[in-house]
Amino acid sequence: MRIVVLLLGLVLSFGAASAVAPSIAEAQPVPAAAQPGGVRASVVKKYPHGDRVESKDKGMALLFWLFAAASVGGALFVVTRRNLIAAVMGMIGSFLGISAVYMMLYAHFLAVIQMLVYAGAIMVLFVFVIMILNRPEDEPVAPSGRIGQVIGGAAIVYLVGRLAMLLIHVKVPNEAIAKAAPAAYALPPLKPGMAGELVDWGGTKSVGADLFGPGLFPFEAISILLLIAVVGAIAIARHLKEDPHSTEPVGGPGGYSP
Repeated sequence: MRIVVLLLGLVLSFGAASAVAPSIAEAQPVPAAAQPGGVRASVVKKYPHGDRVESKDKGMALLFWLFAAASVGGALFVVTRRNLIAAVMGMIGSFLGISAVYMMLYAHFLAVIQMLVYAGAIMVLFVFVIMILNRPEDEPVAPSGRIGQVIGGAAIVYLVGRLAMLLIHVKVPNEAIAKAAPAAYALPPLKPGMAGELVDWGGTKSVGADLFGPGLFPFEAISILLLIAVVGAIAIARHLKEDPHSTEPVGGPGGYSP
């Protein structure tokens, strides 16, 4: 069961990453003429830095790395803690860091949703489930086996490689070009059918257009991946079958007899 879950997760991660990579390459900003009073000129006045952080802005860069480190550190804390409540606290810290990064990218809608839905409702649900299950902390963990370790190691190597490829291929605008034509790097080109309208970064309109446009397949792949995680959680949480020769009721003392 665990091997099947790992294989499905690896396949879906590969498909989602392969679908996202071309869209990231196409989303790189290209130079465009800045007309006085136009859409891009108004964007530059409203957001002088656009969607990038200038190298001279040390404060913003420091905050970004702090929030990014908090997000990654919280995620590592989740997978390394055996205490479930401590793991939940680490996940909340990771969500807070991600929400702060969204705020720095002017994606206020995504930041608020990250706080309300994930750090709020879903974490409360997790805590209730943990309290209901009441699993003992000293319960032995079943070994994953040699095949599971190989698949897990291959998945980690693949994800690190994909991250390295994205970091290498993402274009950083030249400082001299950015100063000469700042409006060209304020926002990526407007989407077809939205000419003359300001793309609301992180708003409901742009998020919906991306989810049901170029990001449709990665969105559905992630939803299936979450479904696999739910199935895995059910498989882990269910009680092991009792010995058929035992006279103790199923579920332990106070349980029911078949």
